[in-house]
Amino acid sequence: MNYDEQTLLMFKGLIASLSEEQQAKVKEAGQKLRDVIAEYPEGEATIAFGFIGAQMQMEG
Repeated sequence: MNYDEQTLLMFKGLIASLSEEQQAKVKEAGQKLRDVIAEYPEGEATIAFGFIGAQMQMEG
């Protein structure tokens, strides 16, 4: 199993540990993010998500 597969499994486990209500919210948020990505097919949304993630990581 490679690193990416391990990361995906980790998130699946985290989601499975949430309540059904929280799992539904995660699914809804995921779909909204995928919709944003689809609105910017040349990769701008992916860059923006990466930028936001980097900012959040710096904020601790």
